[in-house]
Amino acid sequence: MNQNEYPVYPNINRTVKICKFRYQVIELILFESIRLAVYLYDDKDMLIEAKQYLFKNDEYNGWENDDKYIINLLKKKIQE
Repeated sequence: MNQNEYPVYPNINRTVKICKFRYQVIELILFESIRLAVYLYDDKDMLIEAKQYLFKNDEYNGWENDDKYIINLLKKKIQE
């Protein structure tokens, strides 16, 4: 089956409610950086979007041994 793309004009603006996210470590370079894949879900548990975030320098160094730090940092990045 072929997949086709069609433009939508006028463009449609939608507002989506993000209710939860999941993350997965893609790459960890000790003492340097961490790259995470983040999956955003709506209230019907449907995947809305997938993103990647790279944390290095001060963001990475703030992590230390506190995993809640990463969760809070991800929440902040998602809301930006």
